[in-house]
Amino acid sequence: MTKPISQPQAWPDYLDELWAKSPEPKETVGESLAMHTWLVLSRFSDCVRLRPNLPEQIGTPNLWHILYWTCFLHDFGKAASGFQNVLRGGPKWPHRHEVLSLAFLDWLFPEAADETRLWIAAAIVSHHRDAEEIRARYPEVGDPADDPLRPLLAEISLDTLRGLWRWLQECAEPWHRALRLENCRIEFPQLMAQEPALLLFQQHGVDTVQKTLRRYQRFVRQLEFSSDWPQIIGALFLRGTTIQADHTASAHLRHLPALQLQSPEVLLQGFGIAADQLHPHQQQCLQADRSAILIAPTGSGKTESALFWAAALAKRQSEMPRLFYVLPYQASMNAMSLRLEKSFPQMVGLQHSRSVLAVYRQLLERDDNPAAAAKAALQARNLAKLNYFPVRVLSPYQILKACYRLKGYEALLQDYFNAAFIFDEIHAYEPERLAMILGTMRFLHERFAAQFFVMSATLPSLLKTRLQQALPEVALITAAAETFQIFRRHHLGLLEGEVLDPIWLSRIEHHARDRMSVLVCCNTVKRAQHAYQELRQRLLGTGIDVVLLHGRFNGRDRLRKENLIRLATGSKSTQRAPIVLVATQVVEVSLDIDLDVLYSDPAPLEALIQRFGRINRRRLRPSADVFVFREPNDGQRIYDARLVQRGLAILDRHNDLPLDEALISDWLDHVYRKEVAEAWNEQFDRSWENFQDSVLNTLRAFNSHEELEEQFYQAFDGIEVLPAAFEAEYQTMQEQQPLAASELLVSMHFGQYAKLRQQNLIRTGASSWPKIADVEYSSEHGLLL
Repeated sequence: MTKPISQPQAWPDYLDELWAKSPEPKETVGESLAMHTWLVLSRFSDCVRLRPNLPEQIGTPNLWHILYWTCFLHDFGKAASGFQNVLRGGPKWPHRHEVLSLAFLDWLFPEAADETRLWIAAAIVSHHRDAEEIRARYPEVGDPADDPLRPLLAEISLDTLRGLWRWLQECAEPWHRALRLENCRIEFPQLMAQEPALLLFQQHGVDTVQKTLRRYQRFVRQLEFSSDWPQIIGALFLRGTTIQADHTASAHLRHLPALQLQSPEVLLQGFGIAADQLHPHQQQCLQADRSAILIAPTGSGKTESALFWAAALAKRQSEMPRLFYVLPYQASMNAMSLRLEKSFPQMVGLQHSRSVLAVYRQLLERDDNPAAAAKAALQARNLAKLNYFPVRVLSPYQILKACYRLKGYEALLQDYFNAAFIFDEIHAYEPERLAMILGTMRFLHERFAAQFFVMSATLPSLLKTRLQQALPEVALITAAAETFQIFRRHHLGLLEGEVLDPIWLSRIEHHARDRMSVLVCCNTVKRAQHAYQELRQRLLGTGIDVVLLHGRFNGRDRLRKENLIRLATGSKSTQRAPIVLVATQVVEVSLDIDLDVLYSDPAPLEALIQRFGRINRRRLRPSADVFVFREPNDGQRIYDARLVQRGLAILDRHNDLPLDEALISDWLDHVYRKEVAEAWNEQFDRSWENFQDSVLNTLRAFNSHEELEEQFYQAFDGIEVLPAAFEAEYQTMQEQQPLAASELLVSMHFGQYAKLRQQNLIRTGASSWPKIADVEYSSEHGLLL
């Protein structure tokens, strides 16, 4: 096999017939064990460059030494003839190559009690399977004759053993130099002489593996009950970095890119903002030296402020390898990924349950080539899963996966170290989930040196207090009174009755016919569907688009609607046009849209403020009307009715007046008082304590957690169903365009799914997945429950 230029001169050509991977399609030669090992070590060296000071920061100073030898030795067990036969099309092999790799440890680390050897062994044996699975596959046996390892070691010939020994002797140090790892405290222990090494493997290899496995299992059990957090964190990084290096090498990634965060001065130029044009809160963000909370009016450049904060922080600290932008809704994540792509070309990953579809549709907009778009979207999804992108847009639930010990959680956690997290609109979460999110913030801040920027237009004192408890010494940045004055752009009006009353539908129709863009916000999908139908009938033949947006559309329809909305109402769109947008809460967060007038169902103040923020965003007029109905005043079971009623009472005192957003924090404190505050705090504290006890305090390496995984999916993840109307189309598309076929699925909460199942409206189609919902669906209205 010809050596690429990037390989070192020292190369074990004599091992080229020893493969680590099967041949690629249309190829006849597999990837050699040496090549795969070199690639794993190369990706490990990327990890080192991303976080050079990690070992000292986490209190495991010899971590790079341990991981270098882990990566070098991790696949030696693939030299077994049974494994090599599998790679060449032979029968299934009933063993684990990583277990066999343990037999080679004695050549370099002969002391059984050596702590370094134990950590290397733990990383090697766990780089594919959890400790419990390895224990079940290789239990302790009483009779050596029954040991399944005995015939396993005989599968490595003497000639192969000599080649492996020679590889260690000739390449270990040169490869270390070629990877520029000289300053990483990597040591080179004396390699046992060749003949004694071969004899030791053949005569005592079984005992070596069994003893090492027993010590590894004791180590895992000891960790479960340990309170030694440096050791716990070190073990998480041990397995996480090994998995990261192995998986990215197997995917043939050329490198793991670092975050290239432009300097604050360059960012200013990129945004076209002069330093003297910055708002005071943006100037403070440019001076950041730690985590921060920003309270500023919607439209006052909070996204730019967040990037200023990250750039200033990166300038002051030696490492910031990753930037995570966290949002609550898919629509806002899709929009933010496009926005950040302008500042970080080809370096932004999108992570949510429908991210593949979102990227697929974005690519189709640029080039109408479905096959190429599907391939690129799947590649982007895979790269995001491999922690490749230095900038990622995601939901907090993607981060919580690591805490709940879903498979691969250690690799997720290692990528959070020294990272910067931007949390937009933190108010959007109910107290139970907010407690988990803030608990994760505190954990990552304390244990993983992560920094956080939390921003919102609305922040009651009780939430601010909780944030300050989660992030001690956090800086509090509040927009100046002058800024709030500048962003007085709304005139508040409370209306009697509700949006579905004919008098108000007629007024909305009148606005639209006057070429105004109208936003109608409803608290439930059912009400939004009803309002849409009424308004659509009234505006037939006018040429004015009436668009319905909520969470019960399939991916194809939702993305089409989002694009139409962005073109018609985007604050920077060159194709703006009058539109009536009827939507649920999906429009509240981080959609850069700008409409002329709002009619909204009553909702908690913080939700209303977000809805107001979609009106007169560009401030082209001194004031725009934002109307809130007094009914239905129960929150439609979506919100706590007390929050809705208290918010209405406050708005009533400011009815028919310009809206002063500087007062909103005080208004919120008035809402969240007495029994409301008590109930909120009780829910928060109960969730916080449960999350700490059952999730964070039990977080350990080497074993994913099935029970916690089930809890996670029930609590945070919905389920996708296929409306019966698309059954035939789905089957056809599955054969031709499987990615496009998945656009036909509709997400719903587990509670909704369970209710349909009880009504016998869920069934299984030609295959067990997806589940089919015998419920009406239309591209106009979505799923009709």
